[in-house]
Amino acid sequence: MKAREYVPNFVTIVVSALLIMSCLLPGMIPLTPIPAAPMPAMEKNADAVIGVLTGQDWHSLQSLAQEQYTEQDFARPGTLTFTVNITDDKPTYFNYGWCAVDEETLRQNFEHIAVKLYFNGDELGNDVVHNLPYASTNNLLCLDYGVLLSDWSAGEYKLEAVATFDEKINDGLADYEAGDYIFEYYVTVEK
Repeated sequence: MKAREYVPNFVTIVVSALLIMSCLLPGMIPLTPIPAAPMPAMEKNADAVIGVLTGQDWHSLQSLAQEQYTEQDFARPGTLTFTVNITDDKPTYFNYGWCAVDEETLRQNFEHIAVKLYFNGDELGNDVVHNLPYASTNNLLCLDYGVLLSDWSAGEYKLEAVATFDEKINDGLADYEAGDYIFEYYVTVEK
């Protein structure tokens, strides 16, 4: 019967220990994962990005992908996944671009499009994501949200471009439904 006398004390000690551990654990467990490899360099100067893109010594991230999708695949909300292997030291351009028949349509479209670029789950800021206007080969006016990456370390990375259309839009050629247009890139760098 003497064991019953110690049960309340034992329960109090166990509960106290659990409370102390629950307070300590959040500080002991990192909230953000430690990246497997260092981030590549991201060009902050828009003029330098334009200088590289006007030359031929660079890759578009999408052009390195193993997967090929149709125009219909790109024209509806959803997720497209790309597997990319980088084996050389050329800069890589990661972007989301949108084109329209004229400047007014392009401006109106971007009133309803929000673009975000992510690297290993972290949103990239305006210091490295540049808005670059250009004309396409078929005379459409376009706006690119892009980042120029270089000096990759060997490892695995996930890049993601998300364009959110808050309503149905028309680029002057076709209609596009509201929703998230997500492009996920699983990148392996082997040098």
